[in-house]
Amino acid sequence: MRLFTLIAALPLAACSYGSDAADSKPGLPGSGSSTTRTFAVTDFDQVDLRGSDDVDIRVGTGFSVRAEGASEELDKLKIEKVGSTLKVGRINGTGFNWGGGKHNGVKVFVTMPRIAQAGIAGSGNLAIDRVEGQSFTGETAGSGNLAVAALNVQTAKFSIAGSGNMSLTGTAKQLSMEIAGSGDIDAGGVKAEGASVSIAGSGSAKADVAGPADVSVMGSGDVDLGKGAKCKTSKMGSGEVRCG
Repeated sequence: MRLFTLIAALPLAACSYGSDAADSKPGLPGSGSSTTRTFAVTDFDQVDLRGSDDVDIRVGTGFSVRAEGASEELDKLKIEKVGSTLKVGRINGTGFNWGGGKHNGVKVFVTMPRIAQAGIAGSGNLAIDRVEGQSFTGETAGSGNLAVAALNVQTAKFSIAGSGNMSLTGTAKQLSMEIAGSGDIDAGGVKAEGASVSIAGSGSAKADVAGPADVSVMGSGDVDLGKGAKCKTSKMGSGEVRCG
């Protein structure tokens, strides 16, 4: 059932993100030089990236948002806060790209005390130095890549809709991974006590699980949860499941 739900969500995600990307309303005003802009925004714990720009997130003291790139590209950048979410995109969807198109040369540097959720829609890449707390959710829709260098949470949920990849390292008591498409989740450096994995397509998932795991595969995607995993598996297709 999880597989069919995941497949059904893919076109809905595309419509939702596409609508957001076409918003013509201006974002927060930036200040600074022609090639560097800073944005006065605080009190967020989620980041949403839409388009082909890249975002680098550092967890630290206070809040800071800085963008670097060509002046004409920075003029198209849209930074806004909706609820507790920092949104990074383009005015009128300029630079929005579901495929692996050319990036427009803008990079956004974010400092925040804590991050609970990160999402990508498009071909932009998002990197996080560390994640701590009770839970974390990471999502990609399109070809953008998500990287987490140090994960330390009780529950972690990661999902891919498209061809984007994820690279993860750290620990999670409970790990959830869902893939609809050809994207891979490389969590081989993540140690977890339990896991749930759903794949629909050719994407693959990897983690180091020491405990029970529910695995569902439909297609050619592979799952490798290590020698300590005790898996309950449902499989249709040529995909392989490797557990202890």
